[in-house]
Amino acid sequence: MEVSPRRVQQICAQYRRTGEVPALGVQGRPRKEIQDHVKISVEKAFFQCGTGASRLERIMAVTARIRIPHNTIHRVLKEKGMAVEHPKKSRRRERVRYERTHSNSLWHAGYELLDDGRWFMAYQDDASRFIAGYGVFDEDTGKRAPGVLEKAMAEHGRPSSVMTDHGSQSCASESEARKRGRTESGRRLDELGVRHIPAGMGHPQTNGKLERFRGEIQRKIKWFSGIDEFVQRCNRDRPRGSPDQSTLETPARAFARKMPEKGQTVKDEYAGEEYLAS
Repeated sequence: MEVSPRRVQQICAQYRRTGEVPALGVQGRPRKEIQDHVKISVEKAFFQCGTGASRLERIMAVTARIRIPHNTIHRVLKEKGMAVEHPKKSRRRERVRYERTHSNSLWHAGYELLDDGRWFMAYQDDASRFIAGYGVFDEDTGKRAPGVLEKAMAEHGRPSSVMTDHGSQSCASESEARKRGRTESGRRLDELGVRHIPAGMGHPQTNGKLERFRGEIQRKIKWFSGIDEFVQRCNRDRPRGSPDQSTLETPARAFARKMPEKGQTVKDEYAGEEYLAS
C-alpha cells in the first residue's frame, strides 16, 4: 500500500494517545468555489464555439485575455450539463492523429440518426475538418447523398476522393452488386470522376473525424437553435482539432489555406498519391 514505516508509527502513537481510530482524510488541497464571473465567461465562450474545455482554454486566453485552467472550465461545463466525463480520454491513446496535406484531397461522408428521428448526412474535408456539405432528411437513403455532394462541389470544388462506411447507402453488398450493380451514390461518384474509398471493415476510426463530429451533434445540438447554426459555428468560429494544437485556426480558414490552385497537379504527402486539383 506504499505506506512508510514512519507513517505507521505516527498512526499507532496517535491511537495510543487518544484511543480513537484515525479516520482517512481527503487527499489534496480543498477544492475552491468557482466565481460567478468565471462561469459566465465559460458559458459565453461555449455558446460562441460549442467546443470542449481544452480548446476553450486556448480560445479564451487569446480572444478574451482570460486564463482559466481547462479543468475548471470542464467543471463549469459539467455543472451546466454541457459536458460529460469520458473515461477513455484519461488514458494515453495509441493511435496517431493524421490529416491530408491539401483541401479536397479527401472528403469523409456518412449518415447519423438524430434523436428526433431524422437523418443527418455530411461531407467533411479531411485536411481541414471543414463541413463542405450537409443535409437533414426524414429517411435514410443513399439517393439523397448525390444531391448533397453536388451542392457541396458547386460551392467548394470537386474532391479527389470520398470515403464512406459500409452502410447500404454507400456500398452494395455482394448479392446486391450482382443484381443491381453499385448503389446510386456510388454510380454518381463514378460519373463525377470522384474516387470512392470504403472505410476499413469494423474499423470506424478510419472515418473517425466525421464520426466524432456526428457524435458532437447528438450531444450539443440542444444548446443551439438548430443544425445550421451548429455547423456554421464549427466551420467558422471554433478552432479545429488538428494535430497542431498551437493554432486557433478555424476549419474554414484551414480549408482556404490548404486549397491548391485549380488545375495544379499536387501530391498528398500522407496518402502518397497525386491528383489534379479542380
